[in-house]
Amino acid sequence: MHRHRTPLRGIKATPRPKPNDPNYTDVNYAYAGRPGRIHEVVEIGGRQLAKVGFDDRKIVYYLLEDVELDDRGDRRTFHDAADA
Repeated sequence: MHRHRTPLRGIKATPRPKPNDPNYTDVNYAYAGRPGRIHEVVEIGGRQLAKVGFDDRKIVYYLLEDVELDDRGDRRTFHDAADA
């Protein structure tokens, strides 16, 4: 069972996974340290996963605890862009 939570939608998010964490793949590490935006937070099995969208329109999931959030500035996702 999973639940969706969207109060963080659009907040700037920079994933910072721990090195060699078995919860992550090469794709996760390729986007680590790159700023993106939260699309939603999903809770699965009691763990909160942040669905992070990047400017190249790639979506990557991270444990919410491994994402640095910055709620300054505008809230948006790539879906909000004029050319979306």
